[in-house]
Amino acid sequence: MSDPSATPTPSALNRDEATRLAQSEETEPRLLEELPAKFPGDEELWKLLVANPVTPLPAMIYMAERAPASVAAQLLEDRVFLFHNPAVGQALLKNPILTEPDRRRVQWILHETTKEERERKKTLFQLIREMNTGQKLALAKKGNKDARMILIKDPNDMIALEVVNSPRISEDEIATIVQMRDISDKVLRAIANIRRFRANKQIVTGLLHNPKTPVGVSLGLGLPNLTDRELKFLAGDRNIPAAVSRAAKQVMERRAKGPAPKRE
Repeated sequence: MSDPSATPTPSALNRDEATRLAQSEETEPRLLEELPAKFPGDEELWKLLVANPVTPLPAMIYMAERAPASVAAQLLEDRVFLFHNPAVGQALLKNPILTEPDRRRVQWILHETTKEERERKKTLFQLIREMNTGQKLALAKKGNKDARMILIKDPNDMIALEVVNSPRISEDEIATIVQMRDISDKVLRAIANIRRFRANKQIVTGLLHNPKTPVGVSLGLGLPNLTDRELKFLAGDRNIPAAVSRAAKQVMERRAKGPAPKRE
């Protein structure tokens, strides 16, 4: 008997249930993220999702790229949102339904975003460069995301490690960091040793595909827990140590053979 209190899945939702979830700010983000693909091109539902402030960014990007005219117009009305989320603007530009005037409008917003972001980061980078070690350590712990993204690449491992341990750092930031090729292997090792980060599949995958992640760390990240598709990508990655890709192949081979027969 099914549990009535269990969290619903998008595949099991009907249109009315989806509408209720799309309107609520208490809906789990993962459900909102999957609704656009479950109800493709549903203008009214998509409008509700666009209006919902807790709809995750991936869902907004998905809809922007495929939005019918009315939803595209709704996205274009919120210039502030587009300014602060340029990935949605980039997705809109891929949408063939966008008119040329609207396309120029989005391009202008993206240009202004890029220009402001560039100037702001340039100023921050200069300020950080002039700081001493103590000031950098304090900023690593209490600073914002932009400061952390600069400090994570500091040649002083102590500062970079302080960034990883900052109480303000998010899992999304860590997922970005583990894909970087210009950070210390000590930073990657520290990330792998933090339980909440190891529980995030995106972070684990990033660590496994980073050639600077120590082999021992990669082999301890639970390769048997990966999907067949993830193992296949890992086995075929020529940038990572051979021991890691070989281990991924071995898991695939064992899986293909099936469980060993029980002894009587």
